[in-house]
Order: sequence, then C-alpha cells, then structure tokens
Amino acid sequence: MEKKQHWFTGRVCLLITCVSLMAQSVQARTWDEIKQNGELRIGLTGDYSPLSFRNKLGHLVGFDVDMTKNLAQSLGLTVKFVETFWPSLSADLMADKFDIAAGGVTKTAQRQKLFALSNSVAKNGKIALSHCSKKLDFQTLEDIDQPRVKVVVNPGGTNEAYVNSHIKQAQIIRKKDNFDTLQAIRTNRADVMFTDLIEGKYYQNHEKGVFCIASEDVLAGTESYKVYMMDKSNPELLAKVNEWLAGNTKSRLAKQWEVVQ
Repeated sequence: MEKKQHWFTGRVCLLITCVSLMAQSVQARTWDEIKQNGELRIGLTGDYSPLSFRNKLGHLVGFDVDMTKNLAQSLGLTVKFVETFWPSLSADLMADKFDIAAGGVTKTAQRQKLFALSNSVAKNGKIALSHCSKKLDFQTLEDIDQPRVKVVVNPGGTNEAYVNSHIKQAQIIRKKDNFDTLQAIRTNRADVMFTDLIEGKYYQNHEKGVFCIASEDVLAGTESYKVYMMDKSNPELLAKVNEWLAGNTKSRLAKQWEVVQ
C-alpha cells in the first residue's frame, strides 16, 4: 500500500507541476524580437561548479558563463545573466524571464516534452560524492542505502529525482540549495550527496582531501547530457544555438574548465 501511495503521490505531483507550468507560460520572445532588443538573456543558478558559480570576488564565472558570452557575441548580441533556481527554473523559462536556461540543465524526457533542448553541451552521469575520509564506505548504491547513512540533497533538479527514486532506507537530509548541500559534506553533517560527474570532478580537483568521488563509476542508468533549454516556440534560436555548438568554441572552453565532452 505504501508503494502504491508513493506512486500515486508522485503522479499527482507531476500533474500539478505540469499544470502549474502551463498556467505560468507566456509568449516567449521571437528571434526577431531578440535581435531588435540586442540582448540574449541567459538563466543561471550560479551554484553549479564548474558550469556557473560565484568566485571569491563574487563574480559569476564558469564554463557556461564563458560559453553563453561567446554565443551571444557570435550572434551580434550582448549577454544578460538572469538569476534563477533549480525548483523554479522551468517556470521561469515559461514565464519568459530569460531566453535560454543553461548552467547544468540535464536532458530528460519531461523537459523534452515541455521545451526545446539543444544538442549536447557536455556528457555527464550521476556519482556519489563524499568526504574523502569516508570514500571507501560508499562505493556502491547498496553501501549508501543503509539506515545509518545520511544522504543530503537540494530540491528541484535531477539529483533530487535520483534520491527520491533510489534511496529507500538511508536518511535523507534536504537543504535549500547546492551550497548548503556541499557544506554538509565538508563538515561531515552528511555522508553522501549524489551529483553529476562534472561537478564531482571539479570539487575533487579543487578541494583535495575534502571531496572525493566515492562511486567507482557513473551510477547505472544515469548516463546523460547537459543541454541548453529554450521555449519550443522559438525554433530559429534553437537552430542558431545548435549551429554554434557544432563549432570549436565548446571543445576549447571544455578543456579550459575541465568539462567532459
């Protein structure tokens, strides 16, 4: 009964989400309107290293920051970065708060139904990230999904979806954003977080001895791609983004930011 109730609740929540998104939808700017305005608006959460994050000076930096700056320049436009959050990212795009959602958007079947998704920006997959002192304890999903283990996650993205689907016995600690999630691992208030290989490698390389990828490989069934997400009503913008992605800028910047292609 409990499993059936969980399934029913999940379906209801998904339906409510879809209805809510449709209710908030407004007409997105056309390519001609974007050109006339001269500005390309990019939605970023700013909490996903190395794709978009704040450096020590508080400046927005990252692979997708550089990528979309270059994209706008190639289109003869200036770039404007708009702050968004994972729980509201899809609704914000449908409300025309920005033209492109970037900075770590994973290609999913649900997003593909609602939006226009670009060709691949980067390859990816889920991994288990832990404090290096605990790395050997959490190499498999079976190791992690135990009652004594504390799994931390922030809302609104594919990390939460993975936790909701796969964690049945471990304790789930929900934090408001990715910054708090990472901090819980740093301070050993949580044991494991599930995140993308891109982010896991970044923190493993930049905070040596603190963050370690515990899982031996990308978790089964999580192989994925990062994309740019746009409104379906603007196929011209999608075509221009895909044309630009086929150039050599992506490879050059991926090497600079250590992003898997």
